Amino acid sequence: MSTISAEAQIRYLLQWFQEWSDLQRSDFLPVLAENYAHKAYVNGIVNSIANINCRDKPMSIFECRIKLFKEWFIQWNIEQKEAFLKKLGDIDPHFMEKLNLEIDSTHTDDSNTLNN
Repeated sequence: MSTISAEAQIRYLLQWFQEWSDLQRSDFLPVLAENYAHKAYVNGIVNSIANINCRDKPMSIFECRIKLFKEWFIQWNIEQKEAFLKKLGDIDPHFMEKLNLEIDSTHTDDSNTLNN
């Protein structure tokens, strides 16, 4: 359990997001989509971050922040999760467009899997 309030967690994450490069934001996209759409990614950063404890070298600051996001996100209620998404959209509308496409593709993939 975190001693930092959900509101403070969201503020930290939004600040970090603003500091991230385009590449880091694109690495965060599947992590965010996985948490909002419950989509499991097999390749890429999500998989590498999932196996962070198996590494010989220390995590990067970015990886630590992603790890914190994952730990904090599961503790947030629905309103806090929606507020986080809204504020991300205020910061970077283009990122949110990409996220919505990613989440929509998840639902399409799931529907196709169920129909086959």
